[in-house]
Amino acid sequence: MLVIAGLVIARPNKRTLTPLYEETVQNWWAQQPLYKGPSGINYLPHFAVLYGPYHAAGRVVGGIFWRWTAAAGLAAGLWFFCRGISESDRVRAFVIVSAISLPLALIALQNGQANAHLGAALLLAAWCLKTKRWNSAVALLWVATCIKPLGLAAIGLAWATYPHLWWRLAIGLPVFLGFPFLFGPPAYVWGQYLGAWENLRRCSEVTQHRFADLNGLLRTFGIPLTDKASLAVRALAGMLLMLLCWRVSRRETEPRRALIFLSAAGGFLMLFNPMTEANSYVIFAPVLGLMAWWELDRGSKRLGWLFAAMALTMGLLPNLLHPFFGHYFSLAWHPAMTLGFLLIIAWQVFSPGGPNNRPDEPTAVSL
Repeated sequence: MLVIAGLVIARPNKRTLTPLYEETVQNWWAQQPLYKGPSGINYLPHFAVLYGPYHAAGRVVGGIFWRWTAAAGLAAGLWFFCRGISESDRVRAFVIVSAISLPLALIALQNGQANAHLGAALLLAAWCLKTKRWNSAVALLWVATCIKPLGLAAIGLAWATYPHLWWRLAIGLPVFLGFPFLFGPPAYVWGQYLGAWENLRRCSEVTQHRFADLNGLLRTFGIPLTDKASLAVRALAGMLLMLLCWRVSRRETEPRRALIFLSAAGGFLMLFNPMTEANSYVIFAPVLGLMAWWELDRGSKRLGWLFAAMALTMGLLPNLLHPFFGHYFSLAWHPAMTLGFLLIIAWQVFSPGGPNNRPDEPTAVSL
């Protein structure tokens, strides 16, 4: 992150989305429209408020601290989880999990993409679920949705995995919806909500072969889904993953329950968001790292190394093979690895003799 800070100081406008974020903040306070189609900002109005303090600090200082916020969140989430999932040395686990995860996460951190912050929020939310910090978990899930509307899918899967969260999530909904109205005139804020909805609808109809979702994999082989078919597949996949999470809620104990929730949420966002980029897999990187260590630490060496290989090939091969395939390699490889990972997790969860867990470890309960 110190090296990345040096790059931001030297070239604050190169390979970064932060100028777009700054433009969004400026438009918000000037009460100008935030949305101009898929090529612009694709977040909810909440994001303009959240990025405001970083914008106020200036492009260089704010850009550095924006990246450091994401890195700190990811590091903290991995550190906390490594204490709960490792049966040996926590520091060793943290180093190995970080080494597995970092190559896939580094470019998003370097570019200052909000996906890194979304990944950190979901990782910390999963840890709070594991440790029964229910209010903190719900708050982080809503924060994730403020960062990117993709957080709504994670909320649905969290509810399926931890059904008793329903009333806390319900209480958070009006707070979430009302948040932007604290920072702008009601008519303007409502107009931006409508603009966000229309913008997201347009994002769902993209057809270019430059995204690394399930359709990116299919387009590589010349069999893309139509808009209607893609929507149907996303809906079906969401229902199947909610069924998986419901099964987990009745069968698995912690910390595996939280890890599978994180796996389902990350996998769904990667495969079924029609605008998933290769850099978006920073959200999925902690999942692969933690699940690799979970298997390695419990003697499942082949599966642990398979998960580690998935993460490392996704993080390293695109640059090595770029001279031969350009950016198209990651558009197929990333979703293929994610699909394979989810199929393995589903087999474990639904297999009658699949791996179960030790009882929950004693932990303090926070109401």
